[in-house]
Amino acid sequence: MNILFSPLGGNDPVSEKNFFDGSMIHICRYYDIDKVYLYMTKEIWEKHEKDNRYVFFINKLAEYKNKKIEYIIIDDKDCENVQVYDQFLFKFEKEINNIISSLSDEDRFFINISSGTPAMKNALVILQDLNEYDCKFIQVATPTKRMNENEHSNNPDWESMWEFNLELEINGENRCTENKCPSLSRLRKEEIIKKHIDEYDYRAALSVAEGMDKRSTGHYIDELARAVNRYNLDMKKVDADYKEGSIDMTPVKSGNARKIFEYALWLSTKLKRKEYIDFIRGITPIVVELFEVVLKGRGKLDINDYCKMGDNKVRMWDSSKVINKLPGRDDSIQDIVNKEYQLKNNYSNSEKKFELKMIYSEALLYLIKNIIDNTDLAETASNIRSVEANVRNLAAHDIVSLDEKNIEEKTEFTPEKIMGMIKKLFAYTSFGIKKEDWNSYEDMNQELKRRISEHREETTSC
Repeated sequence: MNILFSPLGGNDPVSEKNFFDGSMIHICRYYDIDKVYLYMTKEIWEKHEKDNRYVFFINKLAEYKNKKIEYIIIDDKDCENVQVYDQFLFKFEKEINNIISSLSDEDRFFINISSGTPAMKNALVILQDLNEYDCKFIQVATPTKRMNENEHSNNPDWESMWEFNLELEINGENRCTENKCPSLSRLRKEEIIKKHIDEYDYRAALSVAEGMDKRSTGHYIDELARAVNRYNLDMKKVDADYKEGSIDMTPVKSGNARKIFEYALWLSTKLKRKEYIDFIRGITPIVVELFEVVLKGRGKLDINDYCKMGDNKVRMWDSSKVINKLPGRDDSIQDIVNKEYQLKNNYSNSEKKFELKMIYSEALLYLIKNIIDNTDLAETASNIRSVEANVRNLAAHDIVSLDEKNIEEKTEFTPEKIMGMIKKLFAYTSFGIKKEDWNSYEDMNQELKRRISEHREETTSC
């Protein structure tokens, strides 16, 4: 059933000046309305009482369409100050809520925002903004596409006006348009979503979008969910949810390279969000991974050949293998690590030795310095390792507060320089990372925001 709520104005039901439909009848005609709620203030009620003009035209249209059009009169005959819109906010809200509560799933609800006083029209638009009704707001253009010229007689001949109604011509024009201007509430929420995206807070952005009408988020909400999964480093879900037209989120595609690079991008977002504790705590996994990759690519040393799976399936150094001489060298992993460890701590050969158990970056750094002949690489690796030694362990094991100044005081490097060193290590891998790849999150953010704006434009007529 098609149901209409309509205030009534001076040109309802038909203009006495040009014999064209007023807005209420015009909507009934072109939207095939089955039931219409007629809101009548004092002046309109008096006209209704005098000659039944509104019901007369509804019945004539029903006869013309060979159907029944039910009408319900909402009597507000005590309302005289029709220029005050505040009153209509509460009156219209009550009536519209009552109508909506009675609708079935198959019913379609329409509201006429062209009839009545400016106060009535404004009240209806404000209510839509506040409540986001699941209905269509209909505007009706004047036949001349300019302001109506009113002409009212004391005793209009409604029978003749129906007979000469110009809408009955075969080529009558549908002057209705659906007002698709998004509500201020929706616009505010979309701007909040964009703000969360700019701050790399995809979970918050998705949470806002999930609370909105699905019709207004359909163009981007799935991609927001993929962004959440990407930020959570869940590449399986990112790939599983890919559809034709989805955002190509990850510039690096191959397995291990993608895993490490996506982690580096995640770490970079922590820095941009000034989440320094998470940034510092997150350094160790990627430093270990990058040191391993560099050793394998530049030093031809795959440390997995010298490891075993310990308890709880944790990878550890294999004590029976780390003592074997490395190919083309006169020393072993154990020899190299012990030598560097003792030099660093001023130990003699008979003193304390480095325990090769878990895979830590310190031992990998010693191997890089001895196996790969590259001063710049050795310096970069040493500096990033010193960050771990000076501040990472503090952040990992103690409840502390860290800011940019604290980090620089403890490491001699700003967080930006630390991230720069991590980026520099990628240059010693074979991953083929391009400079623009580091902007991948920003590119994704721009595309997400573009889709939000584009969807707004596609569904907007104002």
